[in-house]
Amino acid sequence: MKKKTNISEIKKMEIILPPDFLSITSNKHLLLDTSVFIDGFAHPSEFARFFNRLKANNTTLVTISSVLSEFLKGSTTEAIFNKKKEFVEDIVETTLPDINLQDNVEILIKKYGIESKDLSITDLYLGATLVKYGRNICLLTRDLSDFPTNIFKRVTFLNLAHTKGIFTFGVYCYV
Repeated sequence: MKKKTNISEIKKMEIILPPDFLSITSNKHLLLDTSVFIDGFAHPSEFARFFNRLKANNTTLVTISSVLSEFLKGSTTEAIFNKKKEFVEDIVETTLPDINLQDNVEILIKKYGIESKDLSITDLYLGATLVKYGRNICLLTRDLSDFPTNIFKRVTFLNLAHTKGIFTFGVYCYV
């Protein structure tokens, strides 16, 4: 007779790292995209363990102001707005300035070609930040199609397994 699975025994969410993830992100700045904050806000316990593990690994968690704005927009109340803002501030060590990036944005627009017409300004700023800081920074995002591997190098990934399926996050650098 087959044993029934108790619903409470099923793990609701798990972040699965490949063996190289921590060594690749060690001693680097990890730029967090909006998708990371969205999933982290929805699953705070698992993401808190993940962020603490990264910080213990000497990974500096950063973002840019346009990501913060993108995450905050649509907050239905001031209390939710404040809770989301505090959530980001508790995670990141600094918000990098996304000013003086226009030259790098233009470099990327030329490289993307026609594909750049559908990119958000936030994704262009994220890419331009990678260009600006070079090998010292990587981006963690679930928006894999916004950072093509002919422009950015995908250096590792992680999987987020939960009841809705499996989401893959890529870690990208500009080289």
